[in-house]
Amino acid sequence: MTKTRIDKFTGSLASIDKAEIVVAGFPYDCTASFRAGARFAPKEIRSCSRLAIESFSFYFARDLDEANFFDAGDMDVMLGDPGEMVAQVQETASGLLKKVPKLVAIGGEHLITYPLFLATKKKHPQFSILHLDAHADLAEELFGATLSHGTVMYLCLQNGLDKLIQYGIRSGSKEEYYLRKEDPRIIPAVSIEEIDEALTEGEKIYLSLDFDFFDPGYFPGTGTPEAGGASFDEYIRILKLLKRKQIEIIGADMVELAPEIDHSHGSTAFAAKALRELLVCMGK
Repeated sequence: MTKTRIDKFTGSLASIDKAEIVVAGFPYDCTASFRAGARFAPKEIRSCSRLAIESFSFYFARDLDEANFFDAGDMDVMLGDPGEMVAQVQETASGLLKKVPKLVAIGGEHLITYPLFLATKKKHPQFSILHLDAHADLAEELFGATLSHGTVMYLCLQNGLDKLIQYGIRSGSKEEYYLRKEDPRIIPAVSIEEIDEALTEGEKIYLSLDFDFFDPGYFPGTGTPEAGGASFDEYIRILKLLKRKQIEIIGADMVELAPEIDHSHGSTAFAAKALRELLVCMGK
């Protein structure tokens, strides 16, 4: 699979050769169930990073040039058949992870997490997922489809995930609600303190951030907004917790920004800053 030539996220190395982290876009949104448009997010986040944000993080007192990352651009993704997309993304992610230790993916919709999980599991047999989202994403199927943004965490659990920490969840079906209570692999944290309790110092995690985790008052540019979400400051508190506990973020994705929904471009700037903070947090 080849990549499309587009601008790199600010602070990117010139080549992948010495990178510790690779950033890659996966512009797929074909199972969107309400408002589509997440396929345009990677390009818009990169463009915004060049114009609307600084490379320095006040929260971590580090610059992006210390994160040692390379932006590989957007990957060519099958737009249509989700099964074919899953196979393509898994193959592409596996190839990138042979070159660079860690992958940060920009979506696209949340279904991309499933093939990214499969690729990451080949490299790291044991890790947990920290899932920040408004929705449980634990449905067996959504509108008759088993491959969907609403089934992604169920798919990961069915394919070898042993520990799923969920935070920010405030929407889902009755079946998902009770599954979260009954499945011992799922930890439904209701506070940052409970995330802390669920993590062992030095543990390996994969971080999956759906931007509807944030309250739509802060972040309206997403396909399925849900009232009652988090703020940017709460997100920073979580990253600082991971840093303090020496949690190794072995991979991550940021999904479900639909930039054209928010014509102010505020959501895109918010997403670019969220990515900046993640990269400086992950960097050595």
